[in-house]
Amino acid sequence: MRLPVISVSAWFCWREFMSLRDIVVAHPFFDGDGAFLAAVLSHVGVFTFLCFLIFLHAFRTRPVRKHEAWQPKLAALLGMCSIYLLLLLPAAKPDYFMDVSSSLLSFAGNFFCIVTVTSLGRSLSIMPEARSLVTEGPYARIRHPLYMAEFIALTGVFLMYRSWAAAAVLAATVYFQKRRMDWEEMILSETFPEYEAYLANSWRLVPGIY
Repeated sequence: MRLPVISVSAWFCWREFMSLRDIVVAHPFFDGDGAFLAAVLSHVGVFTFLCFLIFLHAFRTRPVRKHEAWQPKLAALLGMCSIYLLLLLPAAKPDYFMDVSSSLLSFAGNFFCIVTVTSLGRSLSIMPEARSLVTEGPYARIRHPLYMAEFIALTGVFLMYRSWAAAAVLAATVYFQKRRMDWEEMILSETFPEYEAYLANSWRLVPGIY
């Protein structure tokens, strides 16, 4: 699964880089134009998010247990692929407030991804699989902090498009990622006996809310 995922991510990463280049070439001199700077930062945020996805998928370890049914695998693939559908949509017109918000959310999501992966190590999974049980760092209180970080970054990406089609793609991504979390918790419960106690003392995404 690594090669196709990394290849697709790399293609979108190159596509985003070329879009960023076109913006800079069309506006070679920065003259204090806040809208131009916000648009550049927004594209840089998306580019960084894609680079981080490549990194995440390149260094994971082999699973010790995984689902044999096709439903968990399909949910994982759809949750992952729907993210890329968002990048195929036409971008919205430049807007200073939206572009700045997009940049801030993208960078915040990426930063939290880095913090989370530092704790997760090489236990990253594409499919709902069990590699090792991590309950330290962000995982001490939240069972799926990486998904929360991705949702934050994706909200930033969505603000670059701001359309009903983009909202539909974002909603589909959230739905399939939610199903992905269900399957992951199931396989971890079956693999690690101590996971039940962890479930009782942690939140899925947002402490005190969900």
